[in-house]
Amino acid sequence: MDTMDFKVNREIFTAGKVILDSSCEQSVERDFVLPDYCPDIFRILKCRITPKIISQSINGEKLTFELSVLIRVLYQSEGSSKVNCLEQKVNYSKSVDISGECSNPMISITPRTDYVNCRVVNQRRLDVRGAVTSRVKVTGEKKQPVVVDAFGGNIQLKKSLVTYPAKRLVASKRVTVIEELELGGSKPAVGAVIRSDCTVFPHEQKIIAGKLVTKGDAEISMLYTCTKDGVEDSAEPMKFTIPFSQIIDIEGIDESFDAFVDITPGSCEIMPKGENATSLECELVLIVNCTALKYETCEAVTDAYSTCYECEMENSGCRLDSKPMAINETHDLSAQISYEDECIKCIYDAWCEADNLSVRFDETGGKFIASGSVNFSLIGKNESNCPIYLEAEAAFDHDIEVSENCNGNNSYIEPKVRVKSCSYHLLDGNTAEVKAEIEIGGFLYEACAKTMLCDLKAMTDKPKEKQNGYALKLCYCSGHEDIWEIAKKYSTSVNAILEENDLTDDKLSDCGMLLIPLTN
Repeated sequence: MDTMDFKVNREIFTAGKVILDSSCEQSVERDFVLPDYCPDIFRILKCRITPKIISQSINGEKLTFELSVLIRVLYQSEGSSKVNCLEQKVNYSKSVDISGECSNPMISITPRTDYVNCRVVNQRRLDVRGAVTSRVKVTGEKKQPVVVDAFGGNIQLKKSLVTYPAKRLVASKRVTVIEELELGGSKPAVGAVIRSDCTVFPHEQKIIAGKLVTKGDAEISMLYTCTKDGVEDSAEPMKFTIPFSQIIDIEGIDESFDAFVDITPGSCEIMPKGENATSLECELVLIVNCTALKYETCEAVTDAYSTCYECEMENSGCRLDSKPMAINETHDLSAQISYEDECIKCIYDAWCEADNLSVRFDETGGKFIASGSVNFSLIGKNESNCPIYLEAEAAFDHDIEVSENCNGNNSYIEPKVRVKSCSYHLLDGNTAEVKAEIEIGGFLYEACAKTMLCDLKAMTDKPKEKQNGYALKLCYCSGHEDIWEIAKKYSTSVNAILEENDLTDDKLSDCGMLLIPLTN
């Protein structure tokens, strides 16, 4: 085959490719024997297991990550109104096989608690059983050549302007922040920490040559036992804000890239500095994942034919995501928590956690709907001075408005949810109302639905049959037909049809007769 007079130009697109999307289960089974300094168990208030990912890596065809599970049991001893806390941390090493090539991978692991059961064996022993499921997603990259121009062989090209990711950089870093915290003069000294949590709020990020600087705040909330207003068995909530600034090395990054940062708390440990302390030490582990994308724009060839020769074409089969659009929306919801046994005397603290977040596209309304649930918890004491732990759950649906051109077939959202604030007040002696403001974030991706060519050949040894004897054909066309398809059918050019019929639009507005000049 003679192809010396035919030339094809290509550009390399860097498309994201899902290498792994699966779940990994881990059973949690622990036998607790109370230390000598802990009082006997009279009544269990609550048993919780909190899973966190503290490290992750890929070696060859295997993903390895470390899952840390904090087991925390709150209980009451006989004849006391104090909330006692028993906790233990268990680490599990997990591995998942990865099939196929994994180039420049980005890892996302999200653990959640499936269930937990706590059984009192005797006054000094507990049996805890539970399970954790981690959703594991690994995204690599796929280099895809796409035809952007061709010359020779009387080739005709149909092009479309596309914005594509030309380069993709990823980086991950585990950050440990150690901060000394002071309670302040108005707060009673710390007896024991019975609850702690961390929410990360990223703020500013800046790109300098080869580095990404990210800044934000880690909001630490805690509940601790104390002596307050002469009452020994009391509890007090406290919040701290720890600012952080980190430099992430990303070779090749500069200001032409768009950077996307995801920061996840790996662990949050708060340790009082001595008995009845007013000073605390907080050790915070953050997992920072960065993706940097460089976008360029070009005209890609979506269809082609030659007026003289048969052609061979190969579609790229490549799904190109547009530049992600950030989503940052808030949703307010509330729940009522009732205590039927007797009146609620006081509430120490209330908090909530968002769970089961999913996003679907509503074809009728032309919008995305984020659905999930919020689990509310509060701890306090009743009129008999016994500690109480109460819970309620509230489901939510939140509409995410998008552009008219957006649809569920070529668009998707990678959602994130976090609690911005939680408050409570007593409605009456037996009922409390808890309110939450949650933030639904993430990115909206619109995939390019165009079919682009990755290979094109004009078969110069297979000429098309020539139309001998006439130079024009008369063709009846229906309204809204594409001139390109008509030209392709008769092996002529779009410009020839437009000029011959004094047309300016590449689509017919009405049905009628067209003159088709035969250029071969």
